[in-house]
Amino acid sequence: MPDELVSLTFDEHPFQAQKGTKLIDALDAAGIHVPRFCYHPRMSAVGMCRMCLVEVKGPRGVSLQPSCYIDVADGMEVFTESAAVKKAQHGVLEFLLANHPLDCPVCDKGGECPLQDQAFAHGSGETRFVEEKRHYAKPIPISRLIKLDRERCIQCDRCTRFADEIAGEPLIDFAGRGGALRIATFSNVDFDSYFSGNVAQICPVGALTTTPYRFKARPWDLVQSASTCMECDLGCQVSLQSSQNELTRMLGIDSDAINHSWLCDRGRFTTSAVNNLELRVARPRLRDQSRSAEVSWSKALRAAALSIKRTIDERGASAVAIVSGTSLSLETTYAWAKLASDVIRTNAVDGAADLRTDASLLLENPASINQALSASKLVLVNVDPKNELPVMHLRLRAAIRAGLSVIELNTTPTELTPIVDHAIALEPSRLGQAVDEVIAAIGDQVDDVVIVAGSRDRGFGAALNTRVLKDLLERLPGAKVLNGTPHGANAVAVGFTPNAPQVIRSSGGVTPSVSADAIVAGALRGDFGTLIVLDSELTRLGMSEADLEVLGERVTVIALSTFESATTHSAAIVLPLCAFGEEQGSTVNVEWRHLRLGRQVEPLGQARSGWMIAAELASMLGDELGFLTLADVMRDLNQSGGLLAGLGYEYFAESLDGPLFPLSRREEPCAPRILDPMATPGIASVDRQGANFAAGRVVEPTVATGFALDPGKSPQALVSAERGTGDVVRDPDPLAEDEFWLSLVPRLYDVSPSLSANPFLAAWVRDPVLKLSPLQGEQLGLMDGDRCRLIGAATVELGVELTKAFDLSVRSDSRVLVVDGLTPATLSLLENQSWIKVRVEKINGE
Repeated sequence: MPDELVSLTFDEHPFQAQKGTKLIDALDAAGIHVPRFCYHPRMSAVGMCRMCLVEVKGPRGVSLQPSCYIDVADGMEVFTESAAVKKAQHGVLEFLLANHPLDCPVCDKGGECPLQDQAFAHGSGETRFVEEKRHYAKPIPISRLIKLDRERCIQCDRCTRFADEIAGEPLIDFAGRGGALRIATFSNVDFDSYFSGNVAQICPVGALTTTPYRFKARPWDLVQSASTCMECDLGCQVSLQSSQNELTRMLGIDSDAINHSWLCDRGRFTTSAVNNLELRVARPRLRDQSRSAEVSWSKALRAAALSIKRTIDERGASAVAIVSGTSLSLETTYAWAKLASDVIRTNAVDGAADLRTDASLLLENPASINQALSASKLVLVNVDPKNELPVMHLRLRAAIRAGLSVIELNTTPTELTPIVDHAIALEPSRLGQAVDEVIAAIGDQVDDVVIVAGSRDRGFGAALNTRVLKDLLERLPGAKVLNGTPHGANAVAVGFTPNAPQVIRSSGGVTPSVSADAIVAGALRGDFGTLIVLDSELTRLGMSEADLEVLGERVTVIALSTFESATTHSAAIVLPLCAFGEEQGSTVNVEWRHLRLGRQVEPLGQARSGWMIAAELASMLGDELGFLTLADVMRDLNQSGGLLAGLGYEYFAESLDGPLFPLSRREEPCAPRILDPMATPGIASVDRQGANFAAGRVVEPTVATGFALDPGKSPQALVSAERGTGDVVRDPDPLAEDEFWLSLVPRLYDVSPSLSANPFLAAWVRDPVLKLSPLQGEQLGLMDGDRCRLIGAATVELGVELTKAFDLSVRSDSRVLVVDGLTPATLSLLENQSWIKVRVEKINGE
């Protein structure tokens, strides 16, 4: 049985451990630290370094055995302090140091190096080797982000196991034999992975280092706090470190509930964008005709308030529109939701443009990440974890290896397609058949089904996504749902989007009912007088730079931004926002878990938190939000009821990873973090650090007026949003002979202001391509490397990429074409409908 206990002794002291536990884990649980290099609690045991040797008494006497490689057994006697064990540890370290360079003063690992620490704790104190050590050319760049110092490598196999087992990308491996054994990449193939930074974090020596952090700081110079990565809504837990008021690096914390210490490179290296002072918005600006000039905060805020007042007086409150980005904190999102609803009173508000599903379906029976990964059947609907929720992709791979049964329902294959149980094509003309195939694949195992519902395909609108999810839930009434959309959880949680359930919003305020797409289209027509853009980029919503020039002539654009972009360059009023790591606060992730945001450095220039700007604008508009401190915002949100009833910072003291909402229906035991010193160097005590909110005791939720709702309506049965019910979806018109459905899917490194500001990641941005299966290429007369035109709402020229991966799930009669990559050009192909049709023309040497 999985919870069966066995009795054994450690150094003649009795102890009990769960059957099947590795001996090294049982020793750690007993408070006995055994030195190790190759062992990692999230990867398979290989017993390569032999540093964890202990004496184990068996039928044939006492023998040395690697504690990472054997399971505990009833009656086992283990000795960790014997003379034989000490001699073995001395011997292992002596051999490791025979050729290891003594360059600790210049090594990036110096000060937090397990080899250095264990040489002091368990080494002999002197060396018998006087021969010349080995030398290699250094450093060897194995990718744009990772450098290798070969002479430091101790062949622990951690990096290669991560690449193979966790990432599923075996791009690095051992080469050579004996003393020439070394880490190498394959010929003409770099270690170009979304997750390459993890190998540097888990390396127990300084052999693998990251380019952005190399020679940047010393561990004893760093201060740190616990925080949450904001590049997507998965909510990866991180240690945010800084030196001399500059962010230096982010390390993943092993949160059992969320990220298991792994980070994607986009999240890990986001600190480089924050430090790019040239592309940061540092001071308020006003545009006078074609010239933009820096001004004081008071002047900029007066100009913004005057524009809003003028629009309201001349055209009504609905002529003020607000679109929001995805990196805003929960507090800022709530403050702007309240400003829009109760002060400006506009319905043209969307803070979750990527969420193209009725969110009431996501909240009706929500699942946690761990529940999804332990379900009997997991259904992925219109979601690509690797490009949208990257670390979720790693956890899914691990769960599938452990036996998780996965059904994928997507318009096009993903990186998970080869290893899922069933890959089902999603096409506009066969939605019903696709749902039937999912139900057939699930079979009789309907008691524990979790659906991960995303909005990956931008070619399919909100109505289609909602219809598919609604049909699945009607067929699977007991299924739980995990939000699979990478951005917008904060906006849904506070009702800052038309997709949010009505119960979350105020009965006294104005309900958002105009989507981001409709706002952009209306702004270009001149339907709005003032457009407020909150840390977003209008080109990500389909506007070209030419459109921005036209927009500036018709609408007053107020841009609140962290980074410079095409939107800030054309906006009439620009207000600087704090960047990640520059403000305290909190956020909500895809499983509706409340997570902390730490402040690690001072804001650049005159940048301010978004909630402060909302409070001051409300005051200038003749009203008050009642927010003087961050605690005031949280207290007001706590009283507002709805999804976040009972919210408060005190939960962070009770649960390291924060509580799951709604509180009334979701209980989860607080799982301990696995703080393996080899996996998370330098952050062994980060669980005792973090954002010091000093918020005191948060008041209990009560009935409040204005934006607040009766907490008694806390979602037992959430009401559907106005937009996106399955009933409004009509069947598509038949395709003409030369027409195809357009599937427009995102990539992790699609262009964005923060990515453009990152000197280490900007090079990863690639032009979008038309991806085809070889069969589709043959039918269209297109070959790999050709160029073509897609003709829909606009005409776009694209390169062609044939991929055999598409043969895994694309049917021979498939009429879906895939555009890989979101840019203003590809987004211009979209139309205001639930599915997009295009024609294809080959470009012949024009």
